Amino acid sequence: MADTDLTAEQQKLRDDAQATFRRVQFALQMKHPDQALRMLTPLLDRLQRSAQEEPDCLPDRLDFTDPAQAYLYLNAHPDVDPNAVKPTVAPYTDAYGIHSALLYALGRYEDAAAAIDNALRFNTADAGLYLERAMSHEAMGDFDAVERDIEAAWPLIIIATDLARYHAFRANVLVTQGKYELAAAHYAVYEDFDPDDVYADPHAELHELAHASGRGHRLAHLSSAEAAQRLKRAGENYGPSKLAVDTMQELLNDTLNAGKFDDARYVAAGLWAITHFDGWKTLLDKLDELASLSADERRDRANEFLAKTAQDDPNAASGDDAPDAADGTGEKDGDANA
Repeated sequence: MADTDLTAEQQKLRDDAQATFRRVQFALQMKHPDQALRMLTPLLDRLQRSAQEEPDCLPDRLDFTDPAQAYLYLNAHPDVDPNAVKPTVAPYTDAYGIHSALLYALGRYEDAAAAIDNALRFNTADAGLYLERAMSHEAMGDFDAVERDIEAAWPLIIIATDLARYHAFRANVLVTQGKYELAAAHYAVYEDFDPDDVYADPHAELHELAHASGRGHRLAHLSSAEAAQRLKRAGENYGPSKLAVDTMQELLNDTLNAGKFDDARYVAAGLWAITHFDGWKTLLDKLDELASLSADERRDRANEFLAKTAQDDPNAASGDDAPDAADGTGEKDGDANA
């Protein structure tokens, strides 16, 4: 929705929301989640009223925070007319996501999960929302809910660190089920997608699991490559879904054809991070090489490269080679011992 389509009251709501988010972020940086929650509460009251009024109360109103989420939503719902989907006036996804984070910081885990439910009302294509809810459910000790959350998230994951979080959560679920070999495999591949260990410390987790299970060195020093093969054999998810890769490639093609090369480079970098397919890294280098050319020349050269990549290795380019559950030969919940 263009700003010119908004009423003065609707534009003020948007502006006030952004100002509130900045104040809340500062309070969080100062480690005052209780103060941040007090700042956010008046905005949440306004959002609740807005959600009950037109146009936001209409079922076709959705709040995607990233263009890729809109692509994911439409690809996951092929019967939906793209022209029928309209953006909301209010920023619900951001507001309820922040609300959940604040509640989690205050130890109010059930309320934090409910805040994510509010966000999902307006955005079902954000994998991060499901993972945030999984974190609250894990804190509550409800690992059945954690499993539901992360399996809902996996097809939609387009960010490498979210893939790492998926593997960490999946490992924790498997530990509660006594499936230590598979849990170790998920911990071992964590750094494939989060080499900086932003969300977890897989080395510590592996050593703790090795000690707790009595399986020692074999689990503590499991290599990522061996772990990935173990997951494939057991029918476990590894890396992105075909839906995620195909969607990202569609977005890449559209940004290239529109001459939005900074956006195209960002999408290509995302594809490289989640797939480790060398073709995407080569495309990144190619885009940098073409920086001195005109927009039309860059678009044509990049599209030629994409076409050649697809011809040389069509499975890798389209995501068909992603080693996900479809490649496995074992049971989804089996405990691989190989």
